[in-house]
Amino acid sequence: MDIKKEVVVVVSSCDKYSDLWDPFFKLFFKFWKDCPFNVYLISDKIILDLPRVKVLTSGSSLSWSETLINVLTYLDEDYIFLILEDLFLIDYVNSKSVLEIMSWAIDYNVNYLRLYPSPKPDIYFNNLVGVIKKGSIYRASTIFSLWKKEVLLDLLRPGENAWEFEIYGSERSDKYDSFYCTWDRYFKFVNGVVKGKWDRRAINKLLELGVEIDLSRRKVMSLSEQVKYEFKEKVSIIFKKVVPSKYRRRIRKLFKRDSSK
Repeated sequence: MDIKKEVVVVVSSCDKYSDLWDPFFKLFFKFWKDCPFNVYLISDKIILDLPRVKVLTSGSSLSWSETLINVLTYLDEDYIFLILEDLFLIDYVNSKSVLEIMSWAIDYNVNYLRLYPSPKPDIYFNNLVGVIKKGSIYRASTIFSLWKKEVLLDLLRPGENAWEFEIYGSERSDKYDSFYCTWDRYFKFVNGVVKGKWDRRAINKLLELGVEIDLSRRKVMSLSEQVKYEFKEKVSIIFKKVVPSKYRRRIRKLFKRDSSK
C-alpha cells in the first residue's frame, strides 16, 4: 500500500480567512517540511501562489459544509486528513510516526482517527489509540482528523459551519463504528482565531516564531473577551475531566437550552 496515494491533506477555509493563509502555511511547511501528501487549500475565489499547495475554489460563498462537499467529490484519495486554517503548528511533526498511525488506520479500515486527544478516547484499544464511543461529545471533531472520505461525505449537511458540524455531525456519527483517537499529540498547535478575532496568546506565539501577521484584516480580542474565553477553556477542561463521556452531550444540550431562554 502506498499511503501517499490513499491520503490527501485538505485545509478547509474561505476567502474571509485569507489573511491566515500566509502564516498558516509558513508554519505548516516549517514544522512539517517533509509532509508526504498532496496539500489542498479550499477557498472561494482567491488563488494562493504557493508551490506545494493546490487551491480548489468554490467560486461563490457557500457554507463551510457545502464547500467541503463540493471539493471532496473532486478528490481521488479514499482518506481525507482535515485541518482548519486557524490551527497554527508550533512544533516539529514526526512524519514517521504520523505515517505509521495513518497506515494502521487504513489497514484496519477505520472510519475516523483524530490525532489530537482532546477529548481523550473513551476505551483503551492499544498503546497508540483508543475508541471514541457512540454518544461521545465532539466525536466528529475536525481537529487534525483523518476521515474515510465516504463517511465524511455522508455526515456533512449543507448549511452547517465547522462548529455546527462538530456538534450535530457527532450525533450523526453514532450510526458508525470504528471511530478512534490517539493517546498522544501528533500535532502541536495554537488556535489563532476565535469567533473571528485573534487570540492574544496566538499572536504572541506566532511573533515569537518570527511569523508576520496582518492585524489590519481582523480584530484582536479585547482584554475582557480574552479573560472570558480563557475562563471558558478552563471550565471545558474541568467538564471533560469530571463528567463521564456518556453524559456530556446531554448536559451540553441542557445548558444550551437554558441559555436560549
